[in-house]
Amino acid sequence: MNYIANILTASRFLFAVGMVLAAPFSPVFWVCYLGGGVSDLLDGPVARALHIQSDVGATLDSTADLVFAAAISVVVLRNVQLPAWLWVCAGCIAAVRLAGYGVGFIKYRTFSALHTYANKATGALIFAFPILYAALGLTASGVILCVAALFSFVEEFAITVSSPMLNRNCKGFYQKADFLATQKER
Repeated sequence: MNYIANILTASRFLFAVGMVLAAPFSPVFWVCYLGGGVSDLLDGPVARALHIQSDVGATLDSTADLVFAAAISVVVLRNVQLPAWLWVCAGCIAAVRLAGYGVGFIKYRTFSALHTYANKATGALIFAFPILYAALGLTASGVILCVAALFSFVEEFAITVSSPMLNRNCKGFYQKADFLATQKER
């Protein structure tokens, strides 16, 4: 029972590989896509309900989210004709996000992705991209995703740079002050 949340999280790696290897937008792709989304929705609540939250689980979750988002990106990039502006935007956001993780690694000596609400919203939008694309078209869904990803990066980077200690469960910059006050009391 102690590992069920981590098993749910780890399944996202398998679903990511399955999406990349499956025929684009085939039934197997959609099963892997939905399975990865469900595992992301369930792993945190299961860990909290069973009181088995851990730093290892938080790091595994962030890494699985990154790999799953990368798999969705690979499938979209291989199969959807993207305009140049979207390539540039996605490339710049990916570069600054990786640089931000580098700063966090240098500062904290570990992978420092945070579970902010903005990061969760961006992850949900990445997950929903195929649906957004079908409903709104490429331009609107691309702009929505780029703006959300940029905002979530800026917030996470500001928290990482200004926080003396890593708090992966910081929900946003507004919560950072509460966390720091609690740490000073200890």
